[in-house]
Amino acid sequence: MSIEEKVLAKMSSYLSSDELDEKIETAIKKATDDVIGNLFTEYRSPVKKIIDENLRAGLLTEMKNTDYSQSVVSLDLLVKQVIKDASAENNNTLKRFKQWATFEAPESVKTSEIFDKYLKFVEDNIDVSDLEVNTDEKPYYEGGLATMEIDGSDSSCDKVQLKCEKDSDLDINFGIMRYGEPHIWFRDNGSCSLRMVDEFEFWLRNLEANNVPIDVDELDMSGEVEIDEEPEPIY
Repeated sequence: MSIEEKVLAKMSSYLSSDELDEKIETAIKKATDDVIGNLFTEYRSPVKKIIDENLRAGLLTEMKNTDYSQSVVSLDLLVKQVIKDASAENNNTLKRFKQWATFEAPESVKTSEIFDKYLKFVEDNIDVSDLEVNTDEKPYYEGGLATMEIDGSDSSCDKVQLKCEKDSDLDINFGIMRYGEPHIWFRDNGSCSLRMVDEFEFWLRNLEANNVPIDVDELDMSGEVEIDEEPEPIY
């Protein structure tokens, strides 16, 4: 059999094979999918235009029938709250900046003075929502204890822990460096946000920034947290 005859035989066999039928079916399916896809997506597609017109008409009708008054009221309240919160943060920043700018560094501060100031800070800022109420006579909040512990086991730095028994969010830790005159040291090198830091911590950081000498006159102290706010009466 000649080469021409072999080629013709192979072509005849392939043209009658299932493989060719599958390829033709795949190509027809792809071409059909492309045509249908173009009907929905191509520029100036008639199908796309019909869908667009009907969808717009339906949405506009729905929007005309919707009462947006409540949504507008809710949005107005949200905007006011955001402005209020932002103003509160800015006011706190300005307040802390003023405290920093007008801070007069004392000659020295005792650890007992630091604890007394911390105790007052806790009494003014403790979260009373989770506190127990004593109702023996006149009802009052049981504020628990505020404590100061100074660990002097480190040869270079005393570790100070100020803790509030009933509100751990008010706990604060810092060090008292012993090089030269003892002074307060925060591990973050005193970098803090004026907006986020509370009044007591800011006072400590001012002591640190001004290298105010610290007199360790007391190592361990505790005091009852007395809360002026009265609980709501329970009937």
